[in-house]
This record gives sequence, C-alpha cells and structure tokens, in this order.
Amino acid sequence: MQRLGMCLLLLGPLVLASVPALAAPPADGCATVSVSTSPATVTAGYGVGIYGSINNCSPRRERYTVVVSAMSDCGQTTPIASSRMTFKPGENRMYGVSHTTTSNTCTGACNVTVEVHDGGGVVARTATTFTIVN
Repeated sequence: MQRLGMCLLLLGPLVLASVPALAAPPADGCATVSVSTSPATVTAGYGVGIYGSINNCSPRRERYTVVVSAMSDCGQTTPIASSRMTFKPGENRMYGVSHTTTSNTCTGACNVTVEVHDGGGVVARTATTFTIVN
C-alpha cells in the first residue's frame, strides 16, 4: 500500500502535466456596425438623430462598449454617447441617440464616428457625415 501511494505521488505531477490547460477565450470580439443620421442637414443649435445596428459576429457572448462621437468641419470633437452592451452569439441590435449641436458649431460637414470596443481595443468602426448650416 505504501508503494502504491509512492507511485501516485511520483506519477501525479506527470499526469497533470500531460493534461492540456484550459485556454481562456481570446479577448478579440467580432462585430460589425452601421450608422446613419437624420436629417442630413441640420441648423446649428438643433438636433440630429444618429442610429444604426451592431451585429455580434462572435460565436460566443460578448460585452462591447459602443462609443459615438462627432467632429465638425473646423476640428471640434464632441463625445456624444458611450454605452456598454451585452450580446448573445450572432445577435444583432439597433441603437439610436439624439445629439443637439451647439449654436456656435462651425458650418460645414460634421463627421459622426461609431466605434465598438471589447477589452482588447476597437473591433468595429464606421462613420457618416451630416451638414451643419446657419
């Protein structure tokens, strides 16, 4: 009996070393994103709707941070929204935010960017433009 215990004591670490470690899933998510604005032309000081969809193309549940920002024609960057969203495998979800431009925003093109982040960085990005007039 003592011999059996000694064998198990010696063989135990070898058996455990031969079992592959359970690998954690990679931090890289998989997403696609679309964006649109309405109306296409906005008077400075008025609102614009920003909307679209996000699709989780990962085969597993993912938690993403969705960041919406805008940059005016004269380089003013405005953070608009940021939200954490949880997706089931293959799930597609709609989003929408309303943004009121400031009355002193310069006229011209305004570029709206939507980014989808996971723990490892940006996994999807898209942009569209609307026009600001006085």
